[in-house]
Amino acid sequence: MSPSNTRILALSGTAIALGALAGCSGGEAEQPSATSAVPSPSLTTTAPPTPDPWAGYFDDEVADAEVGEYLWQSWGTFGDSGQVAPHRSENRTVQPGAYTVTLECAGPEMMTGRIATSAGTSVIDPLSVSCMAATPVPVDLPEKGLLVDLDSAGAAGAFLIRVAAAE
Repeated sequence: MSPSNTRILALSGTAIALGALAGCSGGEAEQPSATSAVPSPSLTTTAPPTPDPWAGYFDDEVADAEVGEYLWQSWGTFGDSGQVAPHRSENRTVQPGAYTVTLECAGPEMMTGRIATSAGTSVIDPLSVSCMAATPVPVDLPEKGLLVDLDSAGAAGAFLIRVAAAE
């Protein structure tokens, strides 16, 4: 038998075997139903969380900053209603030196700020920051990396951290 005839017989045998398998299922091969193969998702009765009203509060201010004006900026919120938590921002690339770290917040009357190196070495005593104005804090960073912790004491609101080289 020639190689091409062998291929035809093999393909025919495959077709016969597939036909026999279809016959075993009681006739035509059954196609899976789209609804029976996919479990339906369960419906939840809980309402979606309320969007954080402080989200995006400092976006325009950050966007309006001159390019190169700040070495680093970090901003956001203390969390959605019922999920407020302290915030930690870190930049491990900040080199040792003199900087001005400006802290700003909106929402609570006050927040507590802590500034340290990435290794955890405190560079200032914890300070209370009024949310009515931006508070510039002179910092002498003794080692690489800057870490800023902010705590609103459970109050919802927004924060802005800006780091610039000291002038």
